[in-house]
Amino acid sequence: MSLCVISFELILVLWGFPVGTSVLRAGTSRANGTSAQLSVFELPAIATARPAKRTTKTTIPEHKPVEPAPHAVAHIATDPDLAAMQEQDEASLAAFEPLSGQHGSEAPCSLAQDLASDLQANPLAQRALERIPIQSTSVAGALLLWDGRWIVAEADPGSAMLREIVLREVLAAKPECLAALNVGPQFLFIRSASKTITIVIGSGQWRWGDLTTSS
Repeated sequence: MSLCVISFELILVLWGFPVGTSVLRAGTSRANGTSAQLSVFELPAIATARPAKRTTKTTIPEHKPVEPAPHAVAHIATDPDLAAMQEQDEASLAAFEPLSGQHGSEAPCSLAQDLASDLQANPLAQRALERIPIQSTSVAGALLLWDGRWIVAEADPGSAMLREIVLREVLAAKPECLAALNVGPQFLFIRSASKTITIVIGSGQWRWGDLTTSS
């Protein structure tokens, strides 16, 4: 009987079942001729229940193609009068011959006087003066054109044209005139058909050549 029980325990262990502790139960005495159970093995219940795996459904978002943003379309001026005026200005600027380039090698530097004379006599400069908006000038009618940098607003075509004229005048001057040191601003008093403007160039210590290297 004991050998069978031990063998049964070994089989249960090999199968992975836990074996309970043997409990000796009191039975009747052999004397009264009844058989008594020597030991009873209580096998605890094996809890083999495992939580069920939850299957979560993955939702893939629907892919929607993104449409590219529309490109900005530049507005091109189609006014024939404006186009004709621009062509006239470009032709006048190309034909402009600065006074500063017409002096002999022995002539003294007179770049400020040459520039004032050209701005007063040149039809292109006169048209540029008429196009300068009132907000670009001071109360006294002064226009600061260059002060270490060009002061030209995008909405001011008159000042932009004056800059081109001044640059051509300066580039036509002799190298020694460009290198000469100026102290304080230069004031150019120019009269147009409807107004008088004082063009101001420079401040402190500066040279005419500085106008050709600044933005």
